[in-house]
Amino acid sequence: MLGKLMKYEWKATWKLLIPLNLFIVVMSILAYITVKLKFFDSNNDLVMMTGTLMLLAYALSMFVISVVTLIYLIYRFYTSVYGEEGYLLHTLPVDKHHIIVAKAVVSVSWIVLNLFLIYLSILFLISTQEFFVETIVDGFEFYIDTLNSYSKVGAFEVIMTFVASFFALLARVLKVTACVSLGQLSSNHKILSSIGFYYAIYIVQRIFTLIYFVIQSLILHASEDYYYNAFWGSSWEFTLLSSLLYCAVFYFLTWYMMERKLNLD
Repeated sequence: MLGKLMKYEWKATWKLLIPLNLFIVVMSILAYITVKLKFFDSNNDLVMMTGTLMLLAYALSMFVISVVTLIYLIYRFYTSVYGEEGYLLHTLPVDKHHIIVAKAVVSVSWIVLNLFLIYLSILFLISTQEFFVETIVDGFEFYIDTLNSYSKVGAFEVIMTFVASFFALLARVLKVTACVSLGQLSSNHKILSSIGFYYAIYIVQRIFTLIYFVIQSLILHASEDYYYNAFWGSSWEFTLLSSLLYCAVFYFLTWYMMERKLNLD
C-alpha cells in the first residue's frame, strides 16, 4: 500500500513540479548564453540592458521556483489530507503511517531535486568565468586541507554530514506536516493556526538550541583539546541527533492528529 500511495503522490505532483524544474534548465541555458556571448562587453545600451534583465530574470526565477515548490507541497499536503480529497483518503483502508511516510518521502525528493538542479545551474553559470572557477577550486582545496588537519575527521564524517543534512531536511518537512495537522484543532482559522504553531515550535527549537550551545560552551572551555572539540561540537553529531529527535516528535504529532483528532469540517 505504501508503494501505491507514493506512486499516486508522484502522479499528483509531477504535472506542476516537473515543468518548474525543467524551467530551471531553460533559464540556466539562457543565462549561460547571455554571459558567454559577453552581452556586458557591448557598447550598445540595449544589448547591455537585455543581458542585465536576463540575469535578473534568472536569479528571480531560481528564487520563485524554490518558493513555489515549497508552497505547492504544503498546499498539496493540506488539501489531500485535510481538504476535499481528505474525505476520500481517510475512508480508504490505508494506515495513517503510510500516508505520512509517502507524503514526506515524495516531498523531500522534490525538494532535493529542486536544490540539486539549482546548485548545478549556479555551477554551470559560474563555469563561464575562469576567476570564479579558480576561486571555487581554491576554496574546495582549503576545505579538504581543513578536514585533513583533524586526524579524526575522514570519509565517515563526511558521509555522516550528508546523512545529517538529509534528516534535517526531513525534520523540516515533518514540522510543516505537524503544524498543518495541529492547525486543524481550530474550527474557523486553520491556516492561521498552522502558521501560529509553526512559529511557536520554531521559538521552542531556538531555545533548546541555545541551551545546548551554552552547555557545550561550558564543557569546551573546561576541555584541554579545545579546538578539536569546538570542531566536533559544530559538526554532524548535533545536527543528526537533534534532527532524529525532531523527526520523531513531528511524526508523532502528525500521526496523532490524523488518528485521534481528525477534523475535516
